[in-house]
Amino acid sequence: MKKIFLAFGIATTIFIGCKHVENKENVSDETMETTDNNVVDSHNSENSLDWAGVYEGTTPCADCEGIKTVLELRDDKTYTLSQTYLGKMEGENEFVQTGNFVWDESGSKVLLKSESDTLQYKVGENQLWMLDSSGNMVEGDLAEFYILKKTLQ
Repeated sequence: MKKIFLAFGIATTIFIGCKHVENKENVSDETMETTDNNVVDSHNSENSLDWAGVYEGTTPCADCEGIKTVLELRDDKTYTLSQTYLGKMEGENEFVQTGNFVWDESGSKVLLKSESDTLQYKVGENQLWMLDSSGNMVEGDLAEFYILKKTLQ
């Protein structure tokens, strides 16, 4: 008789344990579906990256050796952009621009506004991609030269 109760107790425990695991899996699946349908990923470059800092690179130039570009983005949404035209006479080769920048709607690009122009950069992990006048990535053989690397935090 003891063996029957022992066997019955073990069978009951296994049955209840398996049923409990099955219910738990169903709840997890339902929870995941609900979560997947209701979660909006609000992560973007503006709120997820440590974007403030100094970025440097040498961009192509049509009539010089290159343009040494240094861009500092500050937490207060101001910037300083220094561009030095390499191979040109000193005094006529360096241009500095300061102002405010804004983030685009997606939070992935900064727009440097000046009196005469708006420059756009896509913000990535420790680098900026200079964009064309339409806000698109530069493509082709020289694309890698339109990337500024972060130098200071």
